[in-house]
Amino acid sequence: MSNALAATLILLTLVVLALIFAVIALARQIGILHTRLAPAGALMTTSGPKLGEKITNMSIPDIHGKPVAIGATANGASAGKAQLLLFVSPTCPICKELVPTAKSMALSDNVDLIFGSDGGQAETHLQYIEKMKLQNYPYIVSLELGMRFEVGKLPYAVLIDESGALRSKGLVNSREHLESLVTAMQSGYESIQDYLVKEGHLEGGAS
Repeated sequence: MSNALAATLILLTLVVLALIFAVIALARQIGILHTRLAPAGALMTTSGPKLGEKITNMSIPDIHGKPVAIGATANGASAGKAQLLLFVSPTCPICKELVPTAKSMALSDNVDLIFGSDGGQAETHLQYIEKMKLQNYPYIVSLELGMRFEVGKLPYAVLIDESGALRSKGLVNSREHLESLVTAMQSGYESIQDYLVKEGHLEGGAS
């Protein structure tokens, strides 16, 4: 009986050790996979203005009728700060989640935040502004603005640098997507993926 018990204990010990080694090996593989995955960037689109293009001659009234200058002014420069245009809709659930992130980014990255939408009842947008506490930000309801950047899906973001040049744009479905736009502008690359390829961190880049 004692021999059988001892054999059982030895077998259980071996099974436990095997499981421990399997978990360690799995954790190592997950770590390797994590390092190979590129950071998630905004989902860039090819439509609309090209990166580097100057955005000029745009002055559109916000929902209260106050004109908002977008991009380069008459003297060829913006007001000295980059502009982040976030296209949203009161009926878009993802937009609702991203608005607080955009507001936080505007403060930490020192950019002017502008909200845009392409239609709907003014009263609906005014209620949305009140609900999301956007009273201190320009809120533009304009089909022209959406068409200028060829916004097809929401939420969509556009980042224009201090000189009025388009630096990054794309669909933004998460905080990481939105932050990647500012990262792209600060790094001088078109996107995080562009940086990884050109710096040789992804296949197709320099060795």
